[in-house]
Amino acid sequence: MRLLFILFLIALPFIEIWGLFKFGGLYGWWFLGYIIIMAILGWQLIQDEKLLVIPKLMALIAQGGNLFSGILGSAKNLLAGVLFLFPGVFTDIIGIILLLIPIKSSPNLNSETFHHSHPGKKDDVIEGEYRREDD
Repeated sequence: MRLLFILFLIALPFIEIWGLFKFGGLYGWWFLGYIIIMAILGWQLIQDEKLLVIPKLMALIAQGGNLFSGILGSAKNLLAGVLFLFPGVFTDIIGIILLLIPIKSSPNLNSETFHHSHPGKKDDVIEGEYRREDD
């Protein structure tokens, strides 16, 4: 298995170069546009994941979730972003497959955990109770 993985890593640049020539010859400038768009999307995915990794992990710690699944999910997204940065169709396919693989996370964690303001609530309003105590 290890030998197969090493052979795949050695053959991947040659497969990508072959694909660049093949698809570049078939689609021309459209393929160049595709390569540029995928590189921009990969860079954006990396930047977004860099900004969200700490709040995601802090929310998992606060809610008692599985920290390993949070780290694995972030690493998976970063690897997919790096694969999108490499020019070529085959690394893009591997990156898309990585993004589609679900990571089992804590059932208490939802997308509202990462947002500080809730829709419909004003940020300048502090809710609470007041009780006066005389000395």
